[in-house]
Amino acid sequence: MPAADSATQAILDAAAVEFQQHGFRRVALDDVARRAGVSRTTIYRRFAGRDELVAAVIDRENAVLFANIAHELKSRRPQSNYYVEAFTLSIVRFRQHRVLTRMIADEPGLMLELAHRHWDAAVERMALALRVIFPEGFAEQIGPDAVDQLADTILRYAAMLLLLLPTRETPADVEDIRAFATAHFLPSLPAVLRAVPV
Repeated sequence: MPAADSATQAILDAAAVEFQQHGFRRVALDDVARRAGVSRTTIYRRFAGRDELVAAVIDRENAVLFANIAHELKSRRPQSNYYVEAFTLSIVRFRQHRVLTRMIADEPGLMLELAHRHWDAAVERMALALRVIFPEGFAEQIGPDAVDQLADTILRYAAMLLLLLPTRETPADVEDIRAFATAHFLPSLPAVLRAVPV
């Protein structure tokens, strides 16, 4: 992603608003430039085109979202184990995020395309959030591979629910999501994680 100077931040802020209001495919760079108070040339100096701008907005929104999830989980008492709570809160916060939910609703194909292109970065970001959430020393105890496997598993199950892939019962509220996580997500975790509960 380009350096975070004030013009870049203004462009990303404007693009996020435009994407939320009009969808990802219908937004013109002229509209983003107008809202950001910059020229179209300024956008092209920072982003190769609309696709790169979309990816940068999603990247930034995800980074903030994961950091907020990590902070929220760290500052409250879990109602069940950390794995279930991390999964549950991730689904709840994704569903409440206006830009990301607009993308899922309007452009599920684009969401899958970006997931393919940026999956490693998303796993890395989720793994960083997990390291914040875990009790001190736990990430080191289970090792970096296990943390990455947990991050990957959370994202795969989250994608299934967020993209509304078929399940026998679609979790509707927090308790439904927690029950789904307990019944389906927990048993799918790597053995090392199930053997060393948080």
